[in-house]
Amino acid sequence: MRRGAWVEATDGMVGRVDEFLVDPENDDHITHIVLREGHLWGQKDVTIPISDIERIKENTVYLKIDKRKIEALPTIPVRRKWL
Repeated sequence: MRRGAWVEATDGMVGRVDEFLVDPENDDHITHIVLREGHLWGQKDVTIPISDIERIKENTVYLKIDKRKIEALPTIPVRRKWL
């Protein structure tokens, strides 16, 4: 998985991977992918837990959930070090 990879819910494309959230207390393991631009919910940061990923193939991340469930996910504040 890489930044810019397509993200597809069970009912269609939802955007691209913009960033990754990592857990510094757990060897910097990725915990969430972040969709920020080009998705159905405007400029809101949508964070998707890694546990909701079904598989990754070539340049696409396939999710186990649909668009409605993505929209209902809680938003996690994203701290950007460069801001």
